[in-house]
Amino acid sequence: MMPELDPAHSKLLGALTITAATHLGADSGVIDADRQLRTCRVVRLGDVALIDVPADDRGPRCINCYSIDVERFDAIDGEKFEVNPQHLIYSLQWKHKGHPPDLHLALVRELPEQWVSAASLVLLGALRRWPPHAIGWDGMPDVIPVLDAFEEAVANKTARRH
Repeated sequence: MMPELDPAHSKLLGALTITAATHLGADSGVIDADRQLRTCRVVRLGDVALIDVPADDRGPRCINCYSIDVERFDAIDGEKFEVNPQHLIYSLQWKHKGHPPDLHLALVRELPEQWVSAASLVLLGALRRWPPHAIGWDGMPDVIPVLDAFEEAVANKTARRH
C-alpha cells in the first residue's frame, strides 16, 4: 500500500496536473493497453508526460503522469514516444462523470514523495512561465496560496544549499 501525500500537496498536484493538461497539452492519438486508438490530451515536459484520458464507456476521466526515460526515448521529430505503463507515477482519477468532479489521486511509484515532488516541480515550472491571466488561476483561488507556499519552500530549500 502506497502512503498518502499531505492534503495540501495532493491539492497542489491535482491543480497543477489539471492546469498543465488543459493549457499545455494537445490532442494526440494514443494507443491504449487494449490496443485501441484513442484521442487523448498529451503534454510532455522534460522527462514527465501527462496523458489526459477522456471519460467514455470504460470509465470516468483520468490524467496519468508518467516518467519518461530520456535515454530510451524513441522519437521521430519529437512527435512520437512510447509510454511504459510501469513508469506511471500517479493517476488523477475522476470518481464519476458528474460535475463538479470528486477526484482521487492514486500514487503508484515507490518513494512517491520523491517522484511526486519532481513531477510537481516540472509542472509548476512550466506553468509559472505563462502569464497568470493566460492560465486562469482565478478559477482556483484556493490553490494560489498553496502554489505560492510551495514555491517559497522550494526557494528556501535551494537557498539553504547555497
